[in-house]
Amino acid sequence: MWSEISKQTSLLLALVSLGSTATLPRDASSFSVKVPVRNAIDASSNVDPSFCGLAFEQSSFVRYARSDDGKPNGFSANLIEAITSRTGGAPIIRLGGTSPDYGKYLPGQKEPALPVAEQDNYQDIGHTTIGPSYWDLPKTFPGAKYMVEVPLATTNVSETVAWAQSAVKGIGIDNIHSIQPGNEADLYADNFRGEGGIELNPPEYQGTLSNESYVGNWTKYADAILKAVDLPKGRFFTAFDVSTHFGNDVQAEKYIFDVEKCFGLGIDKRNIIKEVSHHYYQRNAGTAADLASGLMDTSVTHNHLDQYKVRISWLKKNRPEIAFVLNEVGNSLFRTNSYEFQARLGSALWQVDFYLYSLAIGISRINYQQLMHAGYNLWLPVASGGLKAQVFSNFYSQPFVADFIGSSGKTRVAQLSVSGSNAPANLAVYAAYEDDAAKRIAITNLNYWNKTSSDVERPSVTLDISVPQDVKTVKVYHLNSPQGAGAGAETITYGGSQWTYESLGKEVTDVRKDTDQITVKNGIAQVKVLSSEALLVWL
Repeated sequence: MWSEISKQTSLLLALVSLGSTATLPRDASSFSVKVPVRNAIDASSNVDPSFCGLAFEQSSFVRYARSDDGKPNGFSANLIEAITSRTGGAPIIRLGGTSPDYGKYLPGQKEPALPVAEQDNYQDIGHTTIGPSYWDLPKTFPGAKYMVEVPLATTNVSETVAWAQSAVKGIGIDNIHSIQPGNEADLYADNFRGEGGIELNPPEYQGTLSNESYVGNWTKYADAILKAVDLPKGRFFTAFDVSTHFGNDVQAEKYIFDVEKCFGLGIDKRNIIKEVSHHYYQRNAGTAADLASGLMDTSVTHNHLDQYKVRISWLKKNRPEIAFVLNEVGNSLFRTNSYEFQARLGSALWQVDFYLYSLAIGISRINYQQLMHAGYNLWLPVASGGLKAQVFSNFYSQPFVADFIGSSGKTRVAQLSVSGSNAPANLAVYAAYEDDAAKRIAITNLNYWNKTSSDVERPSVTLDISVPQDVKTVKVYHLNSPQGAGAGAETITYGGSQWTYESLGKEVTDVRKDTDQITVKNGIAQVKVLSSEALLVWL
């Protein structure tokens, strides 16, 4: 593994503001990276400033939106603001999951949602109910736009209509981003059971669906909503919402609810689909010993994301007005939590690289999932299950990615190739372009190093960045911990800052003074990136 190589290696990056691609010469200790001007590279379309979205399981949202005293949860509000203020985008928040797909709207229920979500229980599939007061919760986050999931699993379309009507009335149509019928409908089954063994199968619920029956059901339910609810004309629905597949089944991401077939079958015959959505989890959760192979092997992450390219390219060619989004994302699946795998610096770095590669291949938005019990959460909003409210390591990916995107509204992203024999594995470089110029470079080094378990000094790679003539200095921000990949949030900083419950989610600056102002010498800015670290370089 590269993490066992202790010598520094020089990586040459040429940043060219004009002209054609530059390839820098390579010797035995250097690699070459092509960094062309934007119009000479296959960069993404303009990035939506709302790219960094959020998602909450139905009952869990109550705890994230409201403190135990019944007041708005300012801790959550401040953390969301710490992300969106960097790009200027509105928070796009998905409310959904499996629990509401098999849930019920009860007009007489006083509580927002039952059962109450806790850190040490599991979402109650088959018994979740919401009442009218649920729709007061979105007002906690002013300016947010909501993706509202409504049930498709039920065979009672009146339930779906009631859910949609109550949401529009409670949230307000101007605060709704889209209506999404169903969740992971490709997992509906003739023998599906929920919590406690409750039967959630025909005739009360949908059974196994094909492309044809999915399109038939989805369009039937969408038509019923359009007939009963006053929605804006045009594209206002999210469709597909396919479950994740990984391991030996990863190629199923290409064809489950095939986009071309479903559009050919008329799923968008009324021109109402705004987004095609999919879910992503890298694998089942492991232990600390699995962190390097489970989350920090970028070849696994990139190969998984590459399965979506067939959907992205078909939409771009045939339905360019429809975005492809990942509206439920977590690093791994587990009924409870494995914080030693799911919430460490290594998992935060996975998330950074995951987001950057997603940007580069044309994914339009990511909604990161939050459940009270999940180990991959960004933060725990209230004390629960014996744990105090806190910020988890994975949150640190969000301000990093938001800063990389920037606030111009015209950023385009490309991954830059690292060539040469014995090029470091798990090292990736990405450029954020504005107009034709590269403005920011992100470097992720996911080679595993952990202070308490690695038997070598922390390796590093040195990058010699060739910058345009008018650049005299560059500023380098680190996402890191001196403890390495296994570190928890308490020792992690980004740009020297931390976000904690004690600060109520507001940024605490100068916790670690590790931001570098590097003087350019002879057109070269020399930057060192450690194993298990990410850097953001501002030009």
